[in-house]
Amino acid sequence: MAEPSSLRSVDSGGGIDGDIEGFVDALVSHQRDIYAFIATLLPQAADIEDVYQQTCLALWKKRHQYDPRRAFFPWACGFAKNEALKQIRRSSRQVQLTAGMLELLAGAALADPRAEDRRVALDACLDKLPRPQRELLRTCYEGSRPIKAIASSMTISAAALTMRLQRIRQTVVRCVEKTLAAWEGS
Repeated sequence: MAEPSSLRSVDSGGGIDGDIEGFVDALVSHQRDIYAFIATLLPQAADIEDVYQQTCLALWKKRHQYDPRRAFFPWACGFAKNEALKQIRRSSRQVQLTAGMLELLAGAALADPRAEDRRVALDACLDKLPRPQRELLRTCYEGSRPIKAIASSMTISAAALTMRLQRIRQTVVRCVEKTLAAWEGS
């Protein structure tokens, strides 16, 4: 993404555009939230970064359609969701999500006022996992290797690896729910 100061003074045609500064301020103030929203939709770090960049580009191209009387973040998340769906369709190394599943994930991420609490609880719960489980999650979700290749290197079937990951995810979900409940009770 270009430096915000250069975006504030010049529009795509080279002229001065009075609405650019407000648009850039909104984009810059929500960039971490947009990135976090995309991270709720995609498991691969490289894909998250690519989709974030594509989202920023799409937002920039459509900046003139933004109505500053409306909330910026939900508008930007619509673009992020579309870019994530494009990435999922392009990717052959991820589990294919249907448009409906992505819609549910996006809606849940936008509607959850405790999203930041959930992220903090998730980080804490991941830290509680035994080291081999944390490393397995990192290998499967932060790298770019297909599940089949990871399973093969572990000399287990892809189905066995998928089941192992599912059990770890269930453990993490229970931990997050328990942590959030404890925080509410205190």
